Amino acid sequence: MALALIAATATAGTGPAAAASRSPFETVNHPFPAHVTYATGVLPSASQAARDTAVERQYDSWKATYLVAGCAAGQYYVSTKGDDDAPNNGPVSESQGYGMNIVPLMAGYDVNAKAEFDGLWNLVSTHRDGHGMMQWQLDGKTCKYADSGTPDSATDGDLDIGYGLLLADKQWGGYSAAATDWLAKFYAADVAPDGHLKAEDDGDDNVTRPSDHMYDHLRAFAAYDKAHDWNKVITRTEAVDTAFSAKYSPATGLLSDFVLGADTGSPSPAPAKYRENQPDNIVGYNSIRVPWHLGTDALLNGSAAAVELSLATKESACLKAQSGGVPTKVYPHTNLDCTPHPTDGSGHSDTQAEEAGDAIGPAAMAAGDQAWTDAIWNELATNPFGDPYYGETIKMLVYIVMAGDYWSPTGPPGGGTGPAAPAALSVTGTTNSSIGLSWTEQDNTDPAVSYKVYEGSAVVATPTGTTATISGLAGGTSHTYTVTAVDAAGLESPHSGPVTATTGGGTGGGATVTVTKTADTGTGTYTDQAVITNNSGADVHGWNVQFDLSGRMTVTSAANAVVTSSAHHWTLTNTAADATIAAGGTLVVTFEGTYTKGKQYVAPTNVTLRTT
Repeated sequence: MALALIAATATAGTGPAAAASRSPFETVNHPFPAHVTYATGVLPSASQAARDTAVERQYDSWKATYLVAGCAAGQYYVSTKGDDDAPNNGPVSESQGYGMNIVPLMAGYDVNAKAEFDGLWNLVSTHRDGHGMMQWQLDGKTCKYADSGTPDSATDGDLDIGYGLLLADKQWGGYSAAATDWLAKFYAADVAPDGHLKAEDDGDDNVTRPSDHMYDHLRAFAAYDKAHDWNKVITRTEAVDTAFSAKYSPATGLLSDFVLGADTGSPSPAPAKYRENQPDNIVGYNSIRVPWHLGTDALLNGSAAAVELSLATKESACLKAQSGGVPTKVYPHTNLDCTPHPTDGSGHSDTQAEEAGDAIGPAAMAAGDQAWTDAIWNELATNPFGDPYYGETIKMLVYIVMAGDYWSPTGPPGGGTGPAAPAALSVTGTTNSSIGLSWTEQDNTDPAVSYKVYEGSAVVATPTGTTATISGLAGGTSHTYTVTAVDAAGLESPHSGPVTATTGGGTGGGATVTVTKTADTGTGTYTDQAVITNNSGADVHGWNVQFDLSGRMTVTSAANAVVTSSAHHWTLTNTAADATIAAGGTLVVTFEGTYTKGKQYVAPTNVTLRTT
């Protein structure tokens, strides 16, 4: 737990956090990868295992580059390194909010996620403005407010910080008081009298910024905080976006960086350079994020997000047409009719930005455009223009959504918190090669639409009813199972109690497998052997060995088996030449792998053998 020590001794700017690794010790309620079933749309064509691995790779890179231990002991901030958004690569409330969303979503993969989240929240708590929101810009060395005048906040950062507290409360528990207090202060400071979102807590009541319209956050607030009328905020914000689009972008759904007249029935684009040195009257580096937010809300909330899905579908289609279906050709500035705007606010050429294409991903998914979704997913693996903090951090969050690993801390729009754990798990029967299971659904207001049957950390069945038969097991072998329920929003329940059963048949206890280490360089490579012994009294004509590995370990090759994996669950399956193991015979399967340098070899766990 080296990073916990860093968190306890850090001073301002002490450096980036260490890379993540999976921990068996940190208890989380929704560990990464979450594997959410979205309410609508499509997923990238890449396998779930490939998507999870891509997210983990991006997280390790993002964390090592931008998550910094500082300003004080026990604090972390997300650096704006490379973008000059704050002096000395310091944080802004936007970056801090992003971090407070990313870290709890990656808990279960990152051993230090809770300590890091607490450090991010600690820094926010000690850098508040007069309304109780985070001061929007801090110096990376002094950690003092870095803008002129009286400290104020930015609505996007305020929203993400609040949502991060909800994620943390769902993930670990213990944050409800902080979350409730933050939402109350946010509602008082950032919500205009008519219900629309202001651009900052000390801003005018007639201005809004569409990139702040994070509807999935607002729906979660409505479910979590009954003391304030968040549904009013959702309804009024939808009315602003709908009226604006109907007049200025009926075919494209595009929303300008800033909108004036948000407290009237006739919202309109702000003038160019209204708040920032860029064309604020069209899509720019603020509204570049809108398709991400609209698409995410539609994916999570389905029919409840009809307005958002309509706008997201239009935006996705027009930007696909603008770029010819090539994400890197989406312009960072786009006119409301979806024609490219090739210059920035100073008239300089500005035609490339990683985040311009990346942020469309969730909208393309929600729109059901498989080819466009796949093109954006493939582009995420690159950084074609060398973009720093802003592009790489948006990519991190888009990656989680597109991988199918983004979940709501409050569940469906009605406010459910996920289904209850299945009850009364029992064995209904066994054969020489199978085990039958049944269970009951507990009464709750969030019914299950499917179930997952687990053996260790591996999902071995996904029935829609309350029974399952696990087949292809070796005779005379013992297996322990648990079951979870999954609701319509993709939220997964806690695990049921375990049940253990043993398959019948087989002299001498059936076929068995043992895995042992035969070589370890101590510098990142190892060799293991899986020894399969067939005591069943009959020839085995097919087999696979399954096991779990630490997140810092991989299998790179096997001498006489095909290697596959899903997240950190690995399978060695027989080749045609080595499928048969005669009765009384033994087969040695040698495999090699790597582990993170500076770490130690960890033996496989949850080893099982299946034969046919």
